[in-house]
Amino acid sequence: MAYDVTRSRGEESKAAILTAARELFATRGYRGTSLAAIAEAAGLSQPGLLHHYRSKNALLLAVLASRDSADSSISSPGPDAPRIGIIDGLATLVAHNESDRQVVALFSMLLGEAVAADHPAHEYFVRRYDEVRACLTQNLRDAQEQHALAPGIDTEALANVLIAVLDGLQFQWLLDESVDMRASYAALSGLIRAAGSSARAAAP
Repeated sequence: MAYDVTRSRGEESKAAILTAARELFATRGYRGTSLAAIAEAAGLSQPGLLHHYRSKNALLLAVLASRDSADSSISSPGPDAPRIGIIDGLATLVAHNESDRQVVALFSMLLGEAVAADHPAHEYFVRRYDEVRACLTQNLRDAQEQHALAPGIDTEALANVLIAVLDGLQFQWLLDESVDMRASYAALSGLIRAAGSSARAAAP
């Protein structure tokens, strides 16, 4: 029983550290946030924090991984999703992001910093974009095979456009919350669907 209590306290401490790190990274960036500040916000000593995360870099990657895990569960199309299921999945993700400014600020802040090759999250973001691009491309190719997407569309290029739109809308929305991310994304997804419908109608 004592083991379970210890484990529970350890999990609570890790959760508190992640919460504090997300908030501080989102507002101050990685470089502007110290381990001491995260520990204080989490209600722990710095050695206590390092007991759970051996370095600031390890904590950064844990924060990013927790965010990606949540995004994946939201945007992935279900097994019975009709036609261009990923387009609906991304629409759900956009709507979710509008309800969580901190998560959007976290991603945008760290992405901006990580353009620098010496940033500890640089390789993470390079790998993440490769994986997201590959996933979107495959989903779009599947839609093409189902005649839900116009056959002449370059699916990898369209995947890049979708990524650019999603990230660009987030930056605009952080600067001005009157920017309607959902409506803006819906305009693009409507064009994609319309192109698919026109292609099907023109098919012999």
